This record gives sequence, C-alpha cells and structure tokens, in this order.
Amino acid sequence: MARSKLNEKKAGYYTKLFLRSCLVAVFVILLSLFGIMAVCFCDSLYNESKGNDKNPLLNAYVIVTESMVPTIKVNDAIVVSRVKNNSVKIGDVITFSSSDKYFNGLTITHRVIGKELNESGNYTYRTKGDNNIVADTALVNGNKIHGKVLFKIPKIGYIYNFISSPNGFIFSIVLPVLLVIGYECFRIYRVIKQRYHEVEIL
Repeated sequence: MARSKLNEKKAGYYTKLFLRSCLVAVFVILLSLFGIMAVCFCDSLYNESKGNDKNPLLNAYVIVTESMVPTIKVNDAIVVSRVKNNSVKIGDVITFSSSDKYFNGLTITHRVIGKELNESGNYTYRTKGDNNIVADTALVNGNKIHGKVLFKIPKIGYIYNFISSPNGFIFSIVLPVLLVIGYECFRIYRVIKQRYHEVEIL
C-alpha cells in the first residue's frame, strides 16, 4: 500500500513537472514571438510615418513547389528578412515577386546566380531554382525583392494547412481544452480517492 502511494506521488510529481515544462516552453515561445512581432510592428509604423515604402522587416512563406529541392522542400516554411537592393549577393536565396511571363505577379523563392548593374546604379538579379534545369527568364529588380531567406522550418506547411482548414482550426482549439479539462478531472479524482481512503482508515 505504501509503495503504491509512493508510486502515485512520483507519477503526480513527474506529470506536474512535465506540464510545467511544457507551459514554460510555450510561454517562452509566445514571448519571443510577441517580441519579434512588436519590433516588426514598430518598424512598419516608423516607415509608414516617414512615407517609406519598405517590405516588412521579417516575413514568412510556405513553399508549394519543388523548384528549390533539396535545399527547400514542398511544405517547408521559410522566414525572410528585408534587405537593401545592393546588399544581395550571388548565392543568396531570395523571395521576390516574379515578372516572368509564366509566373507574373507570383511570389517566388529562388537562388541568385548573377547580378547586373543597370543604368540607375542599382542591381538586377538573375535567379534560378536549385531543382530547375534553366535559369528564370526575367531578371529581378531590387524593388521586387521581399527579402533574403534566413532559415527554414521543415514541413511546417502541413500544420499551417491543417490549422487553416475549418476542422483543423476547431481541433487545434478543442484538443488543448480537452487536455486541460482531462488533467483537472484526473486531479479531482485523485483527491477524492485519497480522501475516501483516509476515511476508510479512520
């Protein structure tokens, strides 16, 4: 009986420790995201007040084609940072609005394989997908670049697509609520069981 109680206490201790660790991790992630969003928001407000037509400081996209395989795969998410036109280098992976006749207006993420100085003193860039045989037909102007890829988050697109769906959105809300309710019910059950056991002993 004593060993059973000890095991129950250990299980309760480790369960609480695990849940607290999860809560701390979620809090740190949310706090970090809030800080990043606050910086980006302040940057947008500043540029708006100054009349500067600049891209967001940071932005994120989900890859939907295989043009950058194996570097970036379908359903990988990428985070891009704003860059100055002339600071882009050959070898950088950039996200831009394409003026190619086949992809006109679409947002593309490809690698810079060449750069040319135009008459205005700014560079235009030749791009190519790592998985494509030929380079893109149209050069990319600096004002069409949304940013340079900082890093990727593999397969996060699956989660994004799932959460974006009506069923996924409901599931992502209902499941955490059910977990919390289930945990609280388990705690109440343990307290009632312990008190009932104490009454039996008396």
